[in-house]
Amino acid sequence: MRPTRLLPSLLLLALPACTSARAPEASILAIGDSVMAWNGDRGIPEATAEALGRPLRDASQSLARISNPNPVASALGFDISRQPPPGAWDWVILTGGGNDIRDDCATSRADAARDALIDPDLTGEIPALIARLRAQGSKVAVVGYYDGAEASPTGFTPCQPEFDIMNRRFAALAARDPGFVFLDAGEVIDPADLDLYAPDLVHPSPRGSALIGAALAARMRAAER
Repeated sequence: MRPTRLLPSLLLLALPACTSARAPEASILAIGDSVMAWNGDRGIPEATAEALGRPLRDASQSLARISNPNPVASALGFDISRQPPPGAWDWVILTGGGNDIRDDCATSRADAARDALIDPDLTGEIPALIARLRAQGSKVAVVGYYDGAEASPTGFTPCQPEFDIMNRRFAALAARDPGFVFLDAGEVIDPADLDLYAPDLVHPSPRGSALIGAALAARMRAAER
């Protein structure tokens, strides 16, 4: 299995669409940063929901962090922990964490920033969010982020060692709970294939999103058997 590296959001802003508070039966909620939000109606959540034949509410937001200290930004969807609207969701799919640690990567603060999200004991902000969603009755799927394109480094390249560690921890967390699945997106995103990347070489292209969405749907379907 190829090591995954979280490659989150930097660019587009797209406020979450409105929806009713009550979630439809067997529905999917998507939360996260721009890797989830990229490509609009051709994104990862849309490909996943289409493959499973289920209704979707996409609340993901470019530039979002797992937690955002700015109350205005948080209220506008830039805090992933606050993105879930009320309601019982069959599945919640999510990305996140890179924007939280980006400024600390390759510095003396990197370990602490990473461990605040998910530490060696598999606790931290992301496991706490997963536990809250699971307690509400939702199954949860985390998309592990793929390697950056081989063509050129990006602003997230210094974070890749931290992302590798985080993704190993996500896999260990998923092994504990059959209602939580982890997808290594590096299984379907080849760093040598530029057609799988957006022009910024960070986000997925529509084709990349489609491949991730199909693989995620297969992982979710297997967890329901």
